[in-house]
Parts: sequence; structure tokens; C-alpha cells
Amino acid sequence: MKKNIQKTQGANAIGGNLCHSKMLALIPLCFAPAVLAADNNTKPSGSAVTLEPITVTHKLPISESLNTTEIDDKKIRTKQAAVSDTAKLLEDTPGVSLYGSGGVSSLPVIHGLNDDRVKINVNGMTITSACANHMNPPLSYIDRSNIGKITVMSGVTPVSMGGDSIGGTISVESLDPVFAEPGKDILIDGSASSFYRSNGDAFGGSIAAGIANQNVRLDYTGSHTESMNYNDANGDNVQSSSYRNQNHAASLSFKTDDHLVVIKGGQQHVPYQNFPNARMDLTNNDSIFGNITHKGKFDWGLLDSNFYFESTQHSMNIGEDKHNRYLNAAGGGSFAPPNDYMPMESRGRNLGYKIQAEIPFTKRDTFKIGNEFHSNRINDFWPAVHNNLTNTVPANPAYWMMAPENFINLNNAERDRVGFFGEWEAKWSPEWKSLLGLRYDHTTTDTGAVQPYNPRLLGGAAAAGAGFSLDAANAFNARDHERNTDTFDVTALAQYKPNDLSDYELGYARKNRAPNLYERYTWGARKMDMAMNGAFGDGNGYIGNMDLTEETAHTVSFTAAFHEPKNSLWEVKATPYFTYVNNFIDADRCSGSTNAASGCDAGNQTATQRFVYLKYANHDARLWGMDVSGRADLFSDKTYGDFSTHTAMSYVRGERMDGGDLYHMMPFNMKLSLDHKREGWDSAVEMQFVDSKDDVQAIRNETTTPSYVLVNARTGYEWKMLRLDVGLDNVLDKQYYQPLGGSYLGDRYGMNPTTTPDVTPPWGRNVAGMGRSAFVGLTVKY
Repeated sequence: MKKNIQKTQGANAIGGNLCHSKMLALIPLCFAPAVLAADNNTKPSGSAVTLEPITVTHKLPISESLNTTEIDDKKIRTKQAAVSDTAKLLEDTPGVSLYGSGGVSSLPVIHGLNDDRVKINVNGMTITSACANHMNPPLSYIDRSNIGKITVMSGVTPVSMGGDSIGGTISVESLDPVFAEPGKDILIDGSASSFYRSNGDAFGGSIAAGIANQNVRLDYTGSHTESMNYNDANGDNVQSSSYRNQNHAASLSFKTDDHLVVIKGGQQHVPYQNFPNARMDLTNNDSIFGNITHKGKFDWGLLDSNFYFESTQHSMNIGEDKHNRYLNAAGGGSFAPPNDYMPMESRGRNLGYKIQAEIPFTKRDTFKIGNEFHSNRINDFWPAVHNNLTNTVPANPAYWMMAPENFINLNNAERDRVGFFGEWEAKWSPEWKSLLGLRYDHTTTDTGAVQPYNPRLLGGAAAAGAGFSLDAANAFNARDHERNTDTFDVTALAQYKPNDLSDYELGYARKNRAPNLYERYTWGARKMDMAMNGAFGDGNGYIGNMDLTEETAHTVSFTAAFHEPKNSLWEVKATPYFTYVNNFIDADRCSGSTNAASGCDAGNQTATQRFVYLKYANHDARLWGMDVSGRADLFSDKTYGDFSTHTAMSYVRGERMDGGDLYHMMPFNMKLSLDHKREGWDSAVEMQFVDSKDDVQAIRNETTTPSYVLVNARTGYEWKMLRLDVGLDNVLDKQYYQPLGGSYLGDRYGMNPTTTPDVTPPWGRNVAGMGRSAFVGLTVKY
């Protein structure tokens, strides 16, 4: 019997190597004629039947909080041609901002709380950055073309979605598997897309292909993106902003009436990603992952479980944009070869699972219970630039600066966390419902003995601070490294809906985060060693602190939401919030040393208008602010289409209780968009206003940034199986500096933050934003 197959004519014509980026970018152009031909063909009687896909949407429900923002695949698709960085898909979310970083590695911030303080799940996996400079954050491990939905929970987050975080939760999920409908045999579907952006000559593409019957589905996705350095609005090249990134993933899904099992595996290869606000650049990042997820329905309720493994090999060095630029290394200077490069290596591993059950107890009450485990290992070492173990050496003591043995920054450091949680959701009446959650986590950290570059003191104890570095290593090794932390989280939410016009929500959360491995165990005390550790983009040097204790945040938020009940013509929402953090992990100027190799001298305490050296330290802090969002339908006409507008505004302020501002607080910012839809057209003109950043942290010598207004425009047309996107970002070619963009370090060598200006980037320069850039993208489905 002949089987019915759903496919596109000519789809098998695609061949070649996915890693060949130019070919990948042109794949949709090859698909387009086939799709058009398929649409125009007159199907004879008895031809193949087009099957309607069946999407499995069974998931454990997340309590519907007014502070939850969901970005679906349709919204993601409209931005896919404009951005390569997955984190930038969050830019329109109230309360979310981004630390500037590499081209695909921005760090999300929620209500002023950054990086590890935000819980990020990627298809159920918890991934910890395996880099002293956090160049490979969790969202960098999934391409934006492989995302089906992003859920952002700001402020008060259910304990089932949090743990070891105080700032909120970001959950990223790929598209749900689609199976053939009952009675049909085979479903074949997929897509291909490409894009080009003028500023930086960025280009790339992605493909997705799947085949399924009623119970089994196999999927593959692949993507490639790359860009040269971009130019700012003044026409100046922003050095160290180029990147190249490749992702491949496959999944095998099995479905029965009440169960779904998805097995995922993938690989990422980043041959280079340069960083304009870091002293180092990423020269290679290879990662593999495996993930098994089960979702089941039983007589007693729902069960959700997943197990995952991820491994990363990460390399850094001085990129070519920084190498020897403005550096006088003639005459055997300190940074003459072999000291003109500085290789750094790290190996990371994440392993974990999560099991969660949802049990409807009564019509009113639903309970969730669960257990979670996450294990992180990092081995961070810096290979020597030469291996000469004799004393027959040049007279220059800098010969021993990064040699003759490997510098051990973290020696198989480990961080294991096990957690248990329970939640009670109650629907007291049509107007009232509540959520109460309790969570316990136990976190253990440890690391092995460390070693400086020159433990044998070849060339003498004074050679490039060899003796000082050995003393720091010995002091670190003499201490017990194991630390254990027990924390309890509490979440309470109450929702009230008095009528069809309004909704209200009041929430309180007590959340905790234990220090990460770099905060606790980095030990290098020389200026150069400290400069290599730091994920803040501020150009300063950092050293860890084994005596750090956990952060405990108390957050209160209130949300009022109003909407037009009959036709949903408008809606507006406002959320003020306040967070008090006991033992917030910040930094203090280090002190107490008179050694010339150390930056922790008396001058470091009072230095202004220069980079400084800092030690992680606990301080109480408070943060407060407000998010406002809204939308309205303006005009609708059969001939001219539908016009609407939407906006999002955010403000946050953070202070230490002992005085002074917290670092990198996003000033008031607002986005206002005029939107238009007509049949297949979807267009928008957007204005973005960002106030000046004047509340800066003196301890870090943080720089201010001026206010600016940007205008962006885009349009997209979707017709049957084709979608074309065209747009222009920064239409007015405005010169601007993102408040969280960091210090500009991208144009020169700079391992020593406080040496003379001819061999290090000067203090006081901000990373410039991108000038005018046109983009075009094409997506073909089959």
C-alpha cells in the first residue's frame, strides 16, 4: 500500500556542508522556487494528502503571575534577522536589561540583579559559565532560530522555577515536537532561513528538518552566524566586536496518549568571539550536551522529569585587534615575545536532574513537590608561554611573568547543589487565588591546590613577582577549601480579580544564592592575575574570597493590571518592587600589600579615574524600581489595516547600605512602538529612549553615560510558506553608549590595568553602540 507523505518538492536538492557558512546563508533562496512551484501546482486526484500537524503542548502548568512575560515563536521570528544574540530577544521585556559582552554572549539582568543571580533554564538544563570572564553564559548555548518560547519571571518567582537565584527566572524552550495526525503515516516538515546585516557585514542562516509519524519524531536544527567588527555612528570601527558561531542539535521524541519522552543532543563550535569590554578574547569554545525529558499524565496527576549533561572546552587569548596595538615591545620590554600573548584554558561540566510532580488534591487545591540536583565542575588553568626550566635566561625578569609552568586558577573546582521544594496553589474563589512555596537547598563547594607560573622562583623571587605569587598560592593552599551552605526559600503570591477590568497581585519572596566558584576561589594576587578574573566589563582586576557567605534577598512587589474587557482594545500594567539583600556579593578595594607586583597597595584605596583592584565582599544592599507596560489598538480598517501601539518603561536604583551605589544600574528607559498589520504585512516603527547614567559606583570607578534616543524601523511579509523581513536599526545614525556596555578595552593589549598608557587601554572610555544598520532576512517553510 502506497504511503501518504507530506513534503515539499525539491527539498532533497539541498546538499553540501552545513559548516560552509556562505552556502548556508543562501539555502532559503534555493527553497523558494520549490515552494512557489508546490503552491502553484494543480494537484491531481489521488495525489499526496497534506497532513495537519499535531502539536503536543502537555506541560506542567506554571502559575499565571502578572509578572510573567512570554515571548512566543511568532515574536521571535520577527526579530531573527535583526539579532544574533539570543539574550537580545529579551530587550522588550519590562525590567530586563543586558550587560554588554561579545556578539552572542550578552548577560541578562532583571531588576538590577545580574548574571548568576538570574536563574536561566535552557530546555530544562542549568548551565554555569566555564570562564573567568563569563564569555559563555547560558543563553549563548542556544541559537535564537532554535527557540519556540521564552518565559521571563521577574521578581517573585515560584520556588519550583527558582533555586540558587535571587533575581528572577528565564526559561528557554525549543519548539514542541509535532506528530502526524491519527490515520496518517508520515509528516515531513522544516524550515530554512538566512539573514544579512550591513553594519559589520553580518550574515548567517539556519535549517530545521523533521520527520514524524503518529508516535515518533526525529528533528535536526543547525545554524551559523558571523560578523566582522561593527562601526559606531561616527564611522569608527569598534575593535574586538567580531564573532563566529555554529550550533547543531538533534532530538528524538516518543509520544503515547499520556506520555512524551524527548531525547536531545547537540554541539556548539565558536571558533572566535572577540570582546570589546574585556582584556581577553574567546579563541575557541566547544560544547556538547545531552538532555532527556519525560512528561507524563497519571491518575494522580502530572509528572515532569529531566536529566542533562553538558561539557565545555573553552580557550581565551589576546585577539588580533588587541595584539601589540599601541604596544611598544621593542628592546626586550616586558611585553615583548613571548609575553605578547596569554593563553587561558578552562574545562567545564554541568550535570543534573529535576523531578517534579503536580497533584490536584481538590477542586480548589493543587500541590507541587520536587527534587533537583545540579553539579558543576571547572578546571581553569593558564598555559605557560615557554617551558624553559633552566636559569640560563635573558636578563629581563619579565621572562618569568607567564612561565615556565601552568598557572592553576581553579583546580577541578566543584559546586554541587541539591534542592527540595513544595508548592500549594489554591483557587479560593473566582476572584481570589494564592500560591505558597517552600524550598530547601544544600550547596557544597570545594577546589584543589593551586600553583603560580613560577613555583621554583627561577630568575629570583623578585622576577615578575614570582615570590609574591608563590606566597599567595601557599596561603590559599594552607586553608580548608570546602564550604557548605544551607538555604531556605519562601514564596507567597496572592492574586485578586474584582472584575473584568482589573487584576492585582501582591507577592513576597525570600530567595538565596551561594557564591559561585570564581567569586569564592580565585586567588591570583598580582596585577595581571587579578585583571584576568572579572565578568563585569569594567576593566578592573578581581580576587576571590573564601569567606563569602550566601546572599539572601527579600523582595516585595505589587502589580496592578487594567484592560478593556470586551474587545481587548487596550491594557496597561504597573509593577513597583523593593528588594533588600543581606550579604549582597559586591566588591571592596583590596589593600594591605607593599609588593610592587600587587595592585592592593595604599594608592589603590584612593585612586580615581583609573582602573582598580577589588576583592569580592558581602555587603547589605537595597534595590527598588518600577516596570510599566501597555498597549492599545488605535485604528482598524479593511483597506488600510490595523494600527496599534505598545510601550514598556523601566527604572531601577540600587544602593549599598554602607553608602554608595551598586554597579551597573540601568537608568530610566522606555520603548514606544507604532505597529501596523495588514493581511501578510507586519510593520513597526520603534523609538527607544535611555536616560543618562549618573548614579555610578565609585568603588569600581564606574563611568557615566549620556542619554540618547534611537529610532528603528522594520517590516515583514508572510505569504504561505515564505517570510521576508527588512529593517533599519538606528535610523538616524545616532552616536550612543549603552549604560551597561562597559569599558572600551577592545583596541589594544592590556593585561596590566594600571601600567603606563602606551601598554594598556586608558580608563574612561565606554563601548560605543552600533551605528545605522540595515538588515534583510528570508525564511522558507515546508
